[in-house]
Amino acid sequence: MTQPGPMTQLLSLYDNVDALCETYNPNGVASIRELSRAKKAEPGATIMVYGVYNAGKSTLINALIGEELAAVADVPETARIQGYRWGDFEVLDTPGIDAPLEHEAITREQLIQSDVVIFVVNPLGVVEEEKTLDALLELVEAGKMIFLVLNCKNRLDPLDLARIKDELQQRLQDKAGNRSVLRDIPIVEVNARSALKAKLENKQNLLNSSGFPQFEDALRKFFASAEQQKIVARVATELRDFIDETVVELDRQQDQGPLQRLDTFYAEIARREIDIRRGLKALIEAKAAYIGKTTINALHQDSEGAQAKIERLIGQANEEVCGELEDALKRLGLDASEMLDEVIREVQVQRARTDSRATPDLDTGADGSEVAVASSGIDLSMLESGVRQAGGMLKAEHVISVMKVGKEWLPALFKGIGPVTMGKVAEQIVGKVIPVIGIALQIGSTLYSAFAGDPEQQRLNEQMSREAQARERREQAIRDFAEDTAWEFSRALTDVVENHIKTSFAEINTRLRDLRGSLGQTQRTLSEDRERLVQCRSAMEEYI
Repeated sequence: MTQPGPMTQLLSLYDNVDALCETYNPNGVASIRELSRAKKAEPGATIMVYGVYNAGKSTLINALIGEELAAVADVPETARIQGYRWGDFEVLDTPGIDAPLEHEAITREQLIQSDVVIFVVNPLGVVEEEKTLDALLELVEAGKMIFLVLNCKNRLDPLDLARIKDELQQRLQDKAGNRSVLRDIPIVEVNARSALKAKLENKQNLLNSSGFPQFEDALRKFFASAEQQKIVARVATELRDFIDETVVELDRQQDQGPLQRLDTFYAEIARREIDIRRGLKALIEAKAAYIGKTTINALHQDSEGAQAKIERLIGQANEEVCGELEDALKRLGLDASEMLDEVIREVQVQRARTDSRATPDLDTGADGSEVAVASSGIDLSMLESGVRQAGGMLKAEHVISVMKVGKEWLPALFKGIGPVTMGKVAEQIVGKVIPVIGIALQIGSTLYSAFAGDPEQQRLNEQMSREAQARERREQAIRDFAEDTAWEFSRALTDVVENHIKTSFAEINTRLRDLRGSLGQTQRTLSEDRERLVQCRSAMEEYI
C-alpha cells in the first residue's frame, strides 16, 4: 500500500519486461540490469526519525515501510542507528532525544548527514518539554528540513488539535525571539499505529483517517527536487531507448502488413491511456494549487463569506476535471474506431491477395489446430470473428459490417463520468474539508484580539514582536487550512479519475484481446510481447 518513489516505480516498470528483453535483445540486457541493480542499491536521500522515548518513532517507521521491522518497546532499545528503505529513500531509526549520553552522541553524528528530520512527539505535554523545543530550534539553525509529527494514539478533536498547535507554535516563537520559524517547522498529526494496521490489513479508509497519506505526500514533495528529477529522467531515457531497440529486434521476427498495423493499433490505445492519465493529473494539480491560493485570499478578504466561495470553487474545479475526462475518452473512442477501420481495410487488401493463392500457409491456432493464414500471420476470417465477438454481435455478413461494429462499440466503451458521479465527488470533497473551516477562522479571531481588542488588552500586548508573532500564527493557520483543502481535493479527485480510467481501459483491453484470436500461435505471442514492451516504453515517458 505504500507508494514507492519515482526511481523505484521506474525500475519496477522495467522489471516487468526484463525477461522479454533478454529473449529478444540478449546482447544488451546485461548492462541495463547492472544499471537497475546500482540504482536499487543506492537510496536517493536520508530521513532521520528523532524524538523522545516512547513517542512512537519505531511505530511510525513501520507505518512508513508498511512492515513490522523496527523494534517497538516501552523501554529504550535503539542504541544504534538502524536503516530501512522507504521507496527511494533510507529511513533511520535513532536513540531518543533523552537517551543516555553515549546514545545521543551516535544520533548527533547521523544528524549531520541526514536530509530530513522527522521529529516525533506525543501531543499531550509536548508544549512543556523544554528539551524538545530546544532540539527543534537547533535543527532549524542547522538548516535541516523538519517535520514535527504529533503521534496520537487517538485522533484529536480538530479544535483541540488547533489549540495544541497554536500553543506549541507560540512557545517556539518565544524561544526563537525575533526569528520567524513557523514555516520551517510544519506540524502534522498522525496515528502511526492505525496507519500500520491499515497497511498490514489493506484497509484504505482506516489509512485515510490516520492522517498518514498527507504526511507521506509532504515527504515525497520535499524530495521531488529538480536534481532528483534529472537523475530519474536520465535513467528513464536509457531504459526507454533500450526497450526501443528490443522492439526493433522483435519486429524482425514478424511479417509486415496487417499484423504490424494491428500491433500499432494496440500500442496507440496504450499510449493514449497514459496521455489521458498524465494530462488529467497535471490538470488536477493545477486546480488544487489554485484552490489553495484562492482559499487563503478568501479567508483574508471575507471570512464570513469564505465557506460559500470555497465550496463553489471546489464544485467548478471538479466539474472541469470530470468534463475533460469525458471529452478525452469520447475523442479516443472516435479515434480508435477510425484506427480499427484502417486495420480492416488492410485486411481487405490482404484477403484479396490471399484468395489468389493456391496453397495457404499453415500455423497453430488458439486451440492447437492448424489453420490457414495469410503470409502476414493473420487468419482473416478469425479477425472478423474477433471484431464481431468484441462488439457483442453474433452475425456479420461481410467486412463492411465488421467495420460498422468497430464504429459502434469502440466509442460506446469510452464513457464519461456523468453528472451524478461528478456531484458525488464534489460532495465528498466539500464534506471532508469545509466543516473545519471554522478552525482557521477561530484561531484568526482569537489571535487578532491580542492587538485589536479593548484598550486594556492592547496595552498588555503593545510590543511589536508580540503583534508580529500573533499575525504569523494566524497566517500559518490559514495556510495550513488552505493546504489541507487543496490536498483533499487533489486526493479525492485523483482517486476517482484513476479508477474511472482503469475501469474504462480494462474493458476495452478485454474486448481488444478477442482480436488476437485471429493470429496463429507464433504471431500471437510476438504481438502480445510487443504490446507489453510498447506499454512499458510509453509509461516511462512520464519520467522523462
